[in-house]
Amino acid sequence: MAAGEATFPQEPPVCTAVRIVVAAPTRERRLALRRAVVTAEWEVVGEADGPQAAYAEAVERRARFLVLDAAAAGDRPEALARRLRSVSPLAFVVGVGAVPGAHASVAADGLDRLRDTLRALLHDAGDHAHGPA
Repeated sequence: MAAGEATFPQEPPVCTAVRIVVAAPTRERRLALRRAVVTAEWEVVGEADGPQAAYAEAVERRARFLVLDAAAAGDRPEALARRLRSVSPLAFVVGVGAVPGAHASVAADGLDRLRDTLRALLHDAGDHAHGPA
């Protein structure tokens, strides 16, 4: 560094496009999940109606989050979460309702807490900084 140059503390990169896949058995529920997670910084890049399609969408779309409704989680959601993490180590599975193996969850009727749950996972990971939602 040359004399007289200012130094600035390093801050985590600001993520401007967190990619999210939503999965629920009905179109109406997927729309509700979309509305619950979309912000100026976050976008829903795919959706699915079951566990295999949810996994495929999350991998193909390079999603940071798979928001998985318990009704679309299938018989072995913990295996889906493990498999997703093995190919996408930075991905999180967030359950809506009881989803074994999810990194975090909200109650089925707690969609108003979904954004805060996703934000907390990002902040705990330490690789993002976010502006106000």
